[in-house]
Parts: sequence; structure tokens; C-alpha cells
Amino acid sequence: MQTNRSFAVQLQILTKRLVLRFLRRPLAELPNIFISAFFLFVYDGALGGVFGGSAQGTPLDFANGNFVNFILPVSIVSASLSGGASGIYLVEDIESGVFKRYQSMPISKWAIILSPMLIGALRVLVQAGLIMVIGKFIGADPAVGTVGFFVVLSIAFLWGMGFAGYSVAAGVRSGSSQGAQAASFLFFPALFLAPTFVPREALRGWLATASAYNPTTYVIEAMRAIMVEGWVMDVLLKGYIAAGLFAFITLSFAVISVGKATEKA
Repeated sequence: MQTNRSFAVQLQILTKRLVLRFLRRPLAELPNIFISAFFLFVYDGALGGVFGGSAQGTPLDFANGNFVNFILPVSIVSASLSGGASGIYLVEDIESGVFKRYQSMPISKWAIILSPMLIGALRVLVQAGLIMVIGKFIGADPAVGTVGFFVVLSIAFLWGMGFAGYSVAAGVRSGSSQGAQAASFLFFPALFLAPTFVPREALRGWLATASAYNPTTYVIEAMRAIMVEGWVMDVLLKGYIAAGLFAFITLSFAVISVGKATEKA
């Protein structure tokens, strides 16, 4: 890579390189797609019945009669875990010596970090898109029409970048694939300390308090607003802010981690 190239060109080259690696391993995405889709079917089949019959049957007050719309964001958010594996790309570069070569060249550390974060977000986008197709097949119908799917995807993209940033930072600091996958440890508490199965108003005690401070709550609620209610702008804005801040914080963490690794080189 020529060192006098602009940041944009560096980012393009590094991202293209990772895209090719991503395309060489398409089957690696199947497990997470299967798990997210499986949860969607199970939640709709089991909880849809608990809350008043099937999603297409007895009206559900909090879901406007369509439980698939209500539960689909949970499966979309669960797909964001795939972004948390993006740090593995950097770990592979560390193990192969490529990362050390980057450190000896005037390549922007922002380009080194953002390229796997973008790939992580892309993985989330692909998986979320496939889950939406499945959701549409079993009755998902956004309150704002088809454009709602694209709004949900944009939030998922930001959220996926956040998990990817944490993975990159953990991968650089640990130099191991186990460290890069550490984002998964954040995922499950974040998901289940949010209003996953019922509206936040139904939560009580410490769980209600935890959900209020959990950014996942606002991401899920923003997606649900689009799917169930329509253009609830304050809820939608909170979702974008939560996802954006999460991505910014983990990006900053990753920048510091790569900077320290470069200083030690």
C-alpha cells in the first residue's frame, strides 16, 4: 500500500481487502442467521399465543395485533452479535504479521480500525436483511410501509458498528480470537436486560431500572416504533442516538487500543 494515499483511499483499500475475505467465508454467517431466525419463529409461535393467540389472530394491544412486528427487532438486534466477531480479522493480521507491517507504515490507525468495523456492520446488515425477509414471510408489516424495513436496517447498521468496534479493541489488546469475540459477553446481558418480550412499561423493580440505562432498550424501542406504531420521532431519535453513541464509544476504545499497540511496536 502506498503510504502517501489519502485516508479515504486507505480505508477503501483496507475495506475491499476485508470484503474479499468476508466473501470467501459465506457459510460462517449461517449459524448466527439460523439462531436469529429460530428465535423469531419460537417467539412468534410461543409468546404470540401467550399474548392473545397467534400474531395474526386475537389483537395484541401493545403490538397492534401483530406480534411478529413487535418481536422482529429482537431478532434483528441479536444479529448484531455477528459484528462482534470483526476483531478476528485484525487478530488474523496480527498473527500473520500484516498488522506489524501496518504499524511500520504511515497508515491512518482510523483506517485500520474503521475497515473491520464497516465489515462488521455489513455482516449485520446482510443478516438483518435476511431475517426481515423471513419476518415478512410470516407476517411482518411495518406501520410506515416498506420504508420501515430500511429504517430498521439503518439502526442495525449503527448498532453493528458498535459491537464491531468493541471486538476490534478487544482483539488488538488480547491478540487472540477469544478476545475479539468478547463482544458476545456484552450481548446477552444487554439483550435480556431490555424490554425484549414485553413493553418497557411492563417491567418492574431492578429490571425496569436496568433497562432504562441500557442502550439496547432504546435501539429495540426505535425499531418497534417503526414496526408497530409509525413515525414516533422522539423514540426514533433516541434509538439513533443510543446506537450512534455506542458506536462512537467503542470506536474511541479501539483507537486507543491500536494507538497503544503501535507505540509498543
